[in-house]
Amino acid sequence: MSTPQFHLRRAIASDLDAILTLERATHLAPHWPPSAYSEILAAPMGSSIEGNDPGAPSIPSGAPFIPRSLRNGWETETQRCLLVAEMNEQIAGFAVGLLHPDASDRIAELESVAVSASYRRAGIGRALCRAVLDWSRSQGATEVVLEVRASSSVAVALYASLGFTLAARRPRYYRGPNDDALLMRLQLERSGREQLSY
Repeated sequence: MSTPQFHLRRAIASDLDAILTLERATHLAPHWPPSAYSEILAAPMGSSIEGNDPGAPSIPSGAPFIPRSLRNGWETETQRCLLVAEMNEQIAGFAVGLLHPDASDRIAELESVAVSASYRRAGIGRALCRAVLDWSRSQGATEVVLEVRASSSVAVALYASLGFTLAARRPRYYRGPNDDALLMRLQLERSGREQLSY
């Protein structure tokens, strides 16, 4: 029996409906407003924020784009990647990575990973995670962090297999259902800029 084939690529605007459908169908995935995904898709990484929004935090001219709805008060250079896995001409999964600088290090975050129930156990989640790690490394990140529900044993095992270690636990952080949050981190090896294939 052959292994199902999928490929990874950067998301494009026409993927929005499929991404939202998948996100809503994944009960424990972070649920963002559609505008957050629209803004990521509308502005390629590296584009600057236009000054049309008087309520937005100040962002240095030429800074990489971050959607207003997801800025969380950051006023420094921040950027995101939104990647999708495609199988049988359908979006089988997606992942979001975030990069923001610190005074001494550039820290990335694996913000969200979702895989369609129809396509689980095919290596898609692992491939998406690795792609976000590659993107983070290519952007100069030295560390990747993530937050996951303590009860999500499959996800915790996946992250541990990728080298993430437990950094902290936030008791009763999640609601509906109530759960602790595990904060995990991975130190990235310093290397030359990665050649991304998507």
